[in-house]
Amino acid sequence: MANYFYKWTPLFILGTIVLLGLPWLGLIALILVALVVIDALGAVAFAIAWVIETASRAIGHGLRELGGAAHRIAPALSPARSTPQQSQLPPTGA
Repeated sequence: MANYFYKWTPLFILGTIVLLGLPWLGLIALILVALVVIDALGAVAFAIAWVIETASRAIGHGLRELGGAAHRIAPALSPARSTPQQSQLPPTGA
């Protein structure tokens, strides 16, 4: 069965060359190829911009951590504040 399709291959190639040899079909093919190339270049440019943005965010985050923002130590609580705070309301009935 597959051998049958291989017999049609030269006819397909020759037909493609003849059709693309016609000026207006060749122009359509050229426009399609140009659109595919422009689309591929746009995708590559987008990928490069995305990688640069992601890398710059990661580097900036790392520099912020090295600057000490992530290594701050909270101040110790005094012994008077280590217990739950009592209400500071004035006594009732006075």
